[in-house]
Amino acid sequence: MEPIETDVPDLDSPAFASSIAHLYRGEMNRLTVWRQRLDVTSNWAIVLATGLATFTLGHPDVPHYTLLLGLALFSFSLFIEGRRYRHLHHSKWRVYLLQLGFFAEQLHPSPGHRAVPDWRRILAADLRHTRFLISVFTAVRVRLRRNYIMLLLFLTGVWIVKLVIHPARPDSLAALYSRLAIGDLIPPWFVAGSSISFIATAIVLSWTCPSAEQIENWSAHYRRVSQRSRES
Repeated sequence: MEPIETDVPDLDSPAFASSIAHLYRGEMNRLTVWRQRLDVTSNWAIVLATGLATFTLGHPDVPHYTLLLGLALFSFSLFIEGRRYRHLHHSKWRVYLLQLGFFAEQLHPSPGHRAVPDWRRILAADLRHTRFLISVFTAVRVRLRRNYIMLLLFLTGVWIVKLVIHPARPDSLAALYSRLAIGDLIPPWFVAGSSISFIATAIVLSWTCPSAEQIENWSAHYRRVSQRSRES
């Protein structure tokens, strides 16, 4: 059975230009919304870090594990921010396709539009079946590298200072080590081991993650997706 041929709308037709303008406006609005949501999560994380540091260091009776609970809350915030960044990344990709394929050609046409021959097919396929370009895990690592690793290290430093100064300076390392215990429920070795593992894992994930600039290399994305679409 032969494939059904469909007419491809002309880039210069008024109907096509109007549709693309509305699509571009919608994608820009979507991008702005996800950018604002991302900033809200980061701002709340900064406020949480500042509040926890002030609260725990300002009161000797406040237990040190309050900061450990703060690290757990940071993990939830980081996961939420990673999901939001994934959507923001995808919106930027769609805006890039529109800018590269349509608006760039309107400003300075290339002969036969050969510079970006697949952009309409790629965008149409993405609108029909959205496929994110990065995984949630990669998105979380990007946000960890960009913002959260500094906040995690800051809270870790505050936690160490809390152990040293409250209720008084320890006489020995053994006394400092004993303060890691959380009541009679959790022994010091478990708190030390889990905390060190958590911070070390965060540092490794942040250190080995590509930068946001590399993740948002839209030209490389276009070449890869275009090649994949031609092979399929």
